[in-house]
Amino acid sequence: MGISKRIHIRNTFIFAFIFNTFFLQAQDKSYVSASLTPGFLLAHRADIKNLAAHNFGIDISIERQKYATDWGQFYNKPSTGFGILYYNLGRVETGHALGALSHVKLNVLSIKNIDLKFRMGVGVAYLTQKFDEYENRRNQAIGSHLNGSMQFGLTARKEWEKSSNFMEAGISISHYSNAAFKVPNLGYNIPSFCLRYGWYTKPGENPSSKQVISSDQFSWSALLIYGRKQRNFANPKDFNNYGIQLRGIRHLNSVKAWRFGLDYTLDKTYMHALDSEIPSHAISVEDQSELAIAGGFQWGFGKATVIAEMGAYVYKPSILKNGLSQRMGLSYMLNQHWYTQGMLRFHRGVADFFEMGIGYTL
Repeated sequence: MGISKRIHIRNTFIFAFIFNTFFLQAQDKSYVSASLTPGFLLAHRADIKNLAAHNFGIDISIERQKYATDWGQFYNKPSTGFGILYYNLGRVETGHALGALSHVKLNVLSIKNIDLKFRMGVGVAYLTQKFDEYENRRNQAIGSHLNGSMQFGLTARKEWEKSSNFMEAGISISHYSNAAFKVPNLGYNIPSFCLRYGWYTKPGENPSSKQVISSDQFSWSALLIYGRKQRNFANPKDFNNYGIQLRGIRHLNSVKAWRFGLDYTLDKTYMHALDSEIPSHAISVEDQSELAIAGGFQWGFGKATVIAEMGAYVYKPSILKNGLSQRMGLSYMLNQHWYTQGMLRFHRGVADFFEMGIGYTL
């Protein structure tokens, strides 16, 4: 998600029922699947109209149902997977993309023997072509070879009873960018048609279910963050951001919870926007301090948690940024207390920076 780039974020998570059990051993199906995704690179800005082109992608994925896991019983027919993805981006200036993508699928609704699935994936990708002042000036969308990737899709799925193989057909959108780590970074948006076939391999034994968290349980967490971003396309300059986040978490059950708290961040780009020649060491703490309140929701998928938040600035040095911020990302539990987190912070769809952190939950 690059500078002045609009991103469209769709969160579709299904409400299910609370299932409380002591010990459960079950076998969920596993698959190997392959897909073909013909589409086109969308010129979402006038600067990259020259890059618009038809393209196609293929991927090979391993997918496993998670119906009988401790967290899977709170969703409708969930599954998770991991795959390798290749895209021919359609032009010499854009080249090719090769990446790895992990995903989760949730059932939206079922009509007879057809399931409508929502698919969300995140990963990393290597893009063979990027902006180069001398060799590739026409590509003003991508500033680095290594980029983050996201994919959202909606597909209809048919599974055959005898073989347990399946076929899916639907639509998806893929996004590639480096989250403002290096300019230019308008990013690629690729709407596609998706056709996937999956081969049933074998069932796998899931771990025992755990006791669910009481609906009135409350916890607190603190997170130290770091982020790096680049500004000024004509004369690029790197900035390091640091901060601390405090969160109260109100658990509804063992996988879903409300979040609220405070953010304090140090960001020197405020003064740089007013005076690009000012030395970084000359910027006072007050002139780089942000204070914001934030709130949101989280969905757990085992050790991984998807988080979506919105914030409002209580204090910031200037009007450089919009008064409301948004944040979306993942956290991963290392043990009972410690966790890591990666979140994209943006304002009205314009990426600010990608924040990485380590936190502790009481």
